[in-house]
Amino acid sequence: MPHIGSLDILILTGIGMTVKQIPKTAQTRSMRYTINYLLQNIFYSLILSFLFSGCSHRFEDSENRFLFEADGRDLDEILYSRFPDMDLRESIYRDDMQLLRVEFSEIEGWDRDNKKGSLLAFVRGCEQKSRVNIPEICEEAKRIYSSNPSNAEITSFFENYFTPYLIIDLEKERISGLVTGYYVPILNGSRTKHGKYRYPIYAKPKDFHIPYKTHQEIDEEGIDADVICWVDDRIDRFFLHIQGSGIVKLDDGTTIGIGYVEQNGYPYRSIGGYIHRTYGVPLHKLSARYIKNWLKKHPDLVDEVLYYNKSFVFFREQKSDLAFGAMGTNLVPKSTIAVDTRYIPLGMAIYIQSDKNRNLNHLFMAQDRGGAIKGVIRADLFYGFGEEAGREAGRTKVEGEFYMLLPYGFEFID
Repeated sequence: MPHIGSLDILILTGIGMTVKQIPKTAQTRSMRYTINYLLQNIFYSLILSFLFSGCSHRFEDSENRFLFEADGRDLDEILYSRFPDMDLRESIYRDDMQLLRVEFSEIEGWDRDNKKGSLLAFVRGCEQKSRVNIPEICEEAKRIYSSNPSNAEITSFFENYFTPYLIIDLEKERISGLVTGYYVPILNGSRTKHGKYRYPIYAKPKDFHIPYKTHQEIDEEGIDADVICWVDDRIDRFFLHIQGSGIVKLDDGTTIGIGYVEQNGYPYRSIGGYIHRTYGVPLHKLSARYIKNWLKKHPDLVDEVLYYNKSFVFFREQKSDLAFGAMGTNLVPKSTIAVDTRYIPLGMAIYIQSDKNRNLNHLFMAQDRGGAIKGVIRADLFYGFGEEAGREAGRTKVEGEFYMLLPYGFEFID
């Protein structure tokens, strides 16, 4: 695991870190790597020169950034290949997460990234109460935003007030993680139950407790809760629960928004995985659109598949042109993400680098969370509203490296 090198020269700041807090696995691997590092580097250089003479550019090709993670090298070797001086760099440890100090110039695509949406998301986040928000930095962000700044000015703002750190997953021994996408779906509904409008969107139950009734029990037995509206498609309602918010076009011509308020306490279980294991559908086919179409072609299996996931979400009514994240902000499409807040606090700026998706290589604000978003290096990218956003979200399942931008004056609190 990666703190690598002599413990007495590790620079630890900001959180009252002590040597005994460094994971033991990190210390053990550090000692082992220190002994072998120079010999291994010489050995690998000779072998690679021999095997890949004439095509050494392969290791610098941006399309192969994750080659090191696929060629059998362990985390120490990956990190030393990228950061030969990492023994001298500042590191911060938080449970299974290590933050390794880097320079902005070392982050691929940083200078080219259009950060106007990032600044807007950051300013909106400053309106909420968060320990990530440093008053002086928020005031400067608002001042800059009001001046119609150039992208260069926005980039300078983040460089002047933040310090970048590469996020490392110590448990999984990785420097990259999964990025998926989500969106706000649009459903058809009615304020009253009639005709095709048979599937309720519930508010939080009056007798709510955890664990509450399962998905199947709620459908079959009913619950003591207000119904915000009734929708015409239970499969669309299921995917609404996954997304956490949506828009409902009512049969009286009006439109309402609905947003996540609570969940019944059962962990989300993937129906795509269930369809794959039970009915042999290849995993690569199982996008949201494919699953919807598959269920509609197999109506006799809808109960079995949907009830495999015991999770059930309750909602609140909100404005139809807003998508509120867990932080309470109106999310900015393609500039905000949902994260696992055990590791990344809401409001934190996260740059995600990946050559596998054109919407990445971008600075995002962590302003939401989700039940399926678990892990040190894990994010769900918010794409916006409607069908096109849904298509983009459904196509997003890529690896990326995460860089946390710590604002000056911020300290982690145990």
